Amino acid sequence: MNLSQIEAFCAVVSAGSVSEAARVLDCNRTKLSMAIKALEKDLDTDLFVRTGNNVTLSETGKAIYKDCENLLVTSARIRQTCAQVSGDFATELRIAHDDSLPDQVWQDLTLELNQRYPALSLNIVLASSGDLADIVEKKQVDFAFGVDFEREDDPRLTYQPLGKIRMMSVCRADHKLSKLPRVSDEVLRDEMQVSLAYLNLRDNPELLPFSLKYIGFSSFEFMLKTILSEGAWGVLPEPLIRQLLREQTLSVIKHTYGLTQEDFCMLTSSGMSEHPAMTWLADQVSDYLFTF
Repeated sequence: MNLSQIEAFCAVVSAGSVSEAARVLDCNRTKLSMAIKALEKDLDTDLFVRTGNNVTLSETGKAIYKDCENLLVTSARIRQTCAQVSGDFATELRIAHDDSLPDQVWQDLTLELNQRYPALSLNIVLASSGDLADIVEKKQVDFAFGVDFEREDDPRLTYQPLGKIRMMSVCRADHKLSKLPRVSDEVLRDEMQVSLAYLNLRDNPELLPFSLKYIGFSSFEFMLKTILSEGAWGVLPEPLIRQLLREQTLSVIKHTYGLTQEDFCMLTSSGMSEHPAMTWLADQVSDYLFTF
């Protein structure tokens, strides 16, 4: 039994098929199948039930899957620790964030971060809230900041809550929904909604549209613009719309879920040491959220 065999096993479970796992790992399908067969031979048990081209976990496979995931996490942690001790830590960080906080906040924080850590190179990208966990897990970025809709117990990821963020169901102040003393589910479902669209394949009930008619966008900013221009409704974070609420350009819909709270988190791969620059950034974001 070796780590490449464990990785092959976990990849097939995560992807749902050998062919999809081979695509994700960018390796030959035959090589992947041979690695799993070698693991099964070494363990003297079948890890999958095979029916044609479909594979499902056997009872043994189900029993050991979580331990195998933990082995891969431990392996990554060991490599990260060795890199730190040998002084091989990258001076470049890849950071993703959603747009639940105003652009100006991120611009100010980025500039100050650059002044505090001038030797550090930063690559900062905007991503949909629903994709943050996925791009961290796939190591496309080192750290991600945003609203946590996942609520999954994934040993490959570390979630550090930085504060609560209020999500508000809003519409334009002149919309008929804003005039109702109470909005029922039936009425809300018949109105056009703008919702958050994302790329990862995980089912996430928190991000499913409520209305029968909807348009999905990858950012809260696009959602906001459509609410203002097209008379739709949607669920937006308070920091992004506070000024528009004060100006009475937007109104909160009087619905059961008109106001909810979500965690705003910093996400990173399990076992990855937190860079001092990210500790500073996390503290600044936490202080900002405390004002709401």
